[in-house]
Amino acid sequence: MASIRRPDSTCGFSPDDVLVIDNSKDGWGHELGLRTHRDPDGHNLGVARSWNIGAREVVERGLDYLVILSASVEFGPRMGDHGWPFEVQARWGMPIIGTTGHNWHLLAIHRTMFERIGFFDENFYPAYFEDSDWIHRATLVGVQRESDQWQEVWINAITWGSAQHQVVDMPAEPLIKYFEEKWGPGSRHGPRWDRPFQSRPLDYWESPSIPELVRKYELKNWW
Repeated sequence: MASIRRPDSTCGFSPDDVLVIDNSKDGWGHELGLRTHRDPDGHNLGVARSWNIGAREVVERGLDYLVILSASVEFGPRMGDHGWPFEVQARWGMPIIGTTGHNWHLLAIHRTMFERIGFFDENFYPAYFEDSDWIHRATLVGVQRESDQWQEVWINAITWGSAQHQVVDMPAEPLIKYFEEKWGPGSRHGPRWDRPFQSRPLDYWESPSIPELVRKYELKNWW
């Protein structure tokens, strides 16, 4: 957040544009002095639910882009015109705008993508494969990486990997099982169905509660 606030930040966000999703154990997000969302029950919302808070707001308010920004990203100073707002403006209206080397740590998604294929599937909890699921749906409507609908740009920033992440018991095997139930046996590595569960609309997924997912995946380290 300090790198966003620096006067010459390559980020270029106004603090008013930032929504902090506070999944911490101790609820420190309000200390940043920014608009903050925290689950009223104190749960870790997980990745998909966290992203969907912003995605739904973008759709409901008719905004143009959701920018997914990880706490692991640190922005450097602008170098000429190579700031994030400049790069996005130059590609305004493109369905997806990524950043070189940052993957889903810094990604802009146009509102129309959520209107076409839906939000992130919250059954992938607390994290992993929610992006793979959504990318597959995007591919099914013709939006693919390194195309005229999904381009990557370079900006002066670094990603510190998982250094800022809270340690959580990640249930990889149950999530892989759910992914293959949704897209077909062996779908992580081979051909996949072109509809969820063979016949459902692209935006379909059931909406279990967080406690239900915790029991289903037998999670131990969560809150």
